Amino acid sequence: MGGMDESGFEAFYKESRDGCFRAVIVAVADPSEAEDLLAEAYARCLESWPKVRSHPAAAAWVVTVAMNLHRDRWRKTRRAVKSLITSEPADTPSLPIEPNLLAAIRTLPEQQRRVLAFRIILDFDTNQTADALGIATGTVTTHLHRALTALRDQLSKEKVSY
Repeated sequence: MGGMDESGFEAFYKESRDGCFRAVIVAVADPSEAEDLLAEAYARCLESWPKVRSHPAAAAWVVTVAMNLHRDRWRKTRRAVKSLITSEPADTPSLPIEPNLLAAIRTLPEQQRRVLAFRIILDFDTNQTADALGIATGTVTTHLHRALTALRDQLSKEKVSY
């Protein structure tokens, strides 16, 4: 990659990929879409690596880029994405989230999914999540509470135990 400073990128990629993938799946609720978004986000990360490697939360940078790409795609193709969100995931043997849980997550509003991605999957605290998403800490707490309550209610109705 002519002249690009890749020092440390490969290690960062290997260390962060699984967590970022889970976070993006939770945020967008579609494994194949998450994979595409994450590939593009990592490509942009590599292009900006000299800047990103000094970022205090480089994994959050990648996830945020992926989420922004998703939002941009959604705005351009609302009807197509709506059908993706309501469709069942492709049979993926290595799906890192239980299918019943993923189906329940799909029913949540986008902002609740985003908060789940950062707070639960990436294990960010409330302040880090608020900073990453550009929202107030109280909003993070509210969305997390509503999301977890909705998931508990839905999963207990299905009598699924995790």
